[in-house]
Amino acid sequence: MFPVRPERPLGEYRSVYLANTLREDVRRRRTGSGGAVTSLLMYMLDSGVVDAVVASKRKGGLTGEIAIARSSGELLEVAGNRWGVVPFTSMMREALSREGIQRAALVGLPCQAQFIWQMKTFPLLEADFSSKIRFIVSLFCLGTFATEPFLNYLKIRYGIDPSEISGIRMNGKVLEVQHGTETLRLDIRDAVSFMQLGCLTCPDYTGVFADLSAGLSEEHPQRTVLITRSEEAERLLREAAEAGYLEFEKAPVTVIQEITIKAETKLMRANKYLSMLL
Repeated sequence: MFPVRPERPLGEYRSVYLANTLREDVRRRRTGSGGAVTSLLMYMLDSGVVDAVVASKRKGGLTGEIAIARSSGELLEVAGNRWGVVPFTSMMREALSREGIQRAALVGLPCQAQFIWQMKTFPLLEADFSSKIRFIVSLFCLGTFATEPFLNYLKIRYGIDPSEISGIRMNGKVLEVQHGTETLRLDIRDAVSFMQLGCLTCPDYTGVFADLSAGLSEEHPQRTVLITRSEEAERLLREAAEAGYLEFEKAPVTVIQEITIKAETKLMRANKYLSMLL
């Protein structure tokens, strides 16, 4: 049975925390969240728990590429990026082989976390590279957009040059497209038709197959919501806090309720679109 169910929309987890960085270099680079994920990954790199962090970063407009960070300084260059519209898996396999990495932390979306978890659980492929993934961080995700159709829509309807787009984020029921010095706010209902089909049928909002899930709360926008799903995630958080990289505390019930409502919304959307395909 899939771990995301109506009675458990967040999946199985150990704890939910609010966290923020204690490092000044991360504070200067963060883009509206607590910087806790970056700080935790910096601790893991500095202490030798992992020898690299694999993530995706913006290359231009909505174009993304795989980024390999081997040090805290390199990690800061990709901090805050969330570019899931890349051929992530094939790029990651090539990057891990090319860089000679043996113990990597992966930062990805729920679908990517699930794929890596399945590879680690059922290592059947000769090209399997999951043994090199030491720790998985999943970012909360309501869905990503089919790049070309969505960019064409923005250009034709609003005259926005794709190269000027610096960020896209969901804020409640509004999709915010940052371009140049301006922000276009779209009703999410106008944009949902441009979501990738796999996103419309995906029931996982928080990333239940990860060691650690991370995202934002509208109630506490300057902090990071962290959901621990393994004992290792709990231990590493404690160690990073003791080393002065970050601080965290139990999230209030209102935050858990907010995340649960968003998770339930994605689950219901997935059930709706799956029923249309059957």
